[in-house]
Amino acid sequence: MGGRGIVVWAGLRVRDGLAEEFKKCAEPIIKATRSEKGCVKYDLLQDAGDECSFYFFEEYSDESAYKSHREMPYMNAFRQKRGEMLDRYLGLRVLRDA
Repeated sequence: MGGRGIVVWAGLRVRDGLAEEFKKCAEPIIKATRSEKGCVKYDLLQDAGDECSFYFFEEYSDESAYKSHREMPYMNAFRQKRGEMLDRYLGLRVLRDA
């Protein structure tokens, strides 16, 4: 699958009152991910109408870079912490270059 770009759009809502804590928790993950080989873009966006809803916008050079990101050791710790704050998932889309 190498050679085809991957874009990921992943949304989640944290429980009320945890928006700032979630952003602080995500900051080191964003920084680390942006330095990964094959990461083109990695941003966290906050919903303008619901401060507790967030979307990760991710772009990777290929499937291998995306897989590598998901297997990074710091992602497991982040997933656990994120899970403790989670209200609900808002969807996940994984898109490939056509």
